[in-house]
Amino acid sequence: MKLFKQSIFFNLLRIDNWIKNILIFFPCFFGKKITNYSLFLDVIIAALIFCLLTSCVYIINDLIDAPKDRKHPIKKNRPIAAKRISTFKAFLVLCILLIITSWLSLLFLSTNAIYLLCFYLFFNILYSLWLKNILIIDFFAVAIFFEIRLFLGSIVSDVVLSHWLVLVVFFLAALIAIGKRRDDLLILESTNNNTRETVKYYNIIFLDAMVVITSSLLVFIYIIYSVSDWVTLHFGPYFYLSDIFVILCLSKYLYILFVEKKSGNPIKLIFNDHFLLICSLLWFLSIFIFIYYV
Repeated sequence: MKLFKQSIFFNLLRIDNWIKNILIFFPCFFGKKITNYSLFLDVIIAALIFCLLTSCVYIINDLIDAPKDRKHPIKKNRPIAAKRISTFKAFLVLCILLIITSWLSLLFLSTNAIYLLCFYLFFNILYSLWLKNILIIDFFAVAIFFEIRLFLGSIVSDVVLSHWLVLVVFFLAALIAIGKRRDDLLILESTNNNTRETVKYYNIIFLDAMVVITSSLLVFIYIIYSVSDWVTLHFGPYFYLSDIFVILCLSKYLYILFVEKKSGNPIKLIFNDHFLLICSLLWFLSIFIFIYYV
């Protein structure tokens, strides 16, 4: 029974999605400050606080979306949608988490970081109640959530963000969001279950075109970044070799999207697909070597 309760709590907070918050470490990592242990500890604390806040957001989203989630083949298993936890108990957990997150934020974070967390919470509520129902805006809004993680890392580590990094993350997040909309559209066409309000306004041709546009921009921007004078000066002349792993990862993701006709949670995709996981690890290993040892 205890393990069952832990499982509900784990799923309610979507702790497996906390890995997305690794973006908070990117400014510190690319700013060559990862070896500054005092600063790195500050980033870890900020990331842990943000993890709690994202869990608050997931609960809010699940409370609002429970009726729609029950029509989705995967989301129907979420604790609130599956009625494994009552709305009251979920709301109680939400309140406790918000109090803890607020206390820790006031204790450890700067004023600017706190303002950013407040904006993230406000923007998520706005997204859950309104923005996700506006076509096109619904998937580009998701990209902004990922950008907020980057900017939080920038504030905490005191590193000015590269505009290239901001653009790469934006289009990567948009690509993943569009892939999810494509999944929702396929579910609607096969089961007649509308799991998202905007999906009925899309078609496969449009979403496939958006996938091609965002993936092309993603690769183009990363390649231009990798051969830029600034990168060559600070990270050495071989950073561009990391392009290989970016192209391999993207190619496999597009294969999953178009051939296997699925996308879903990108975190689960990476860990369930050995090719994607190995290429992602090789990409990280390569840029780590180029940034810190070349």
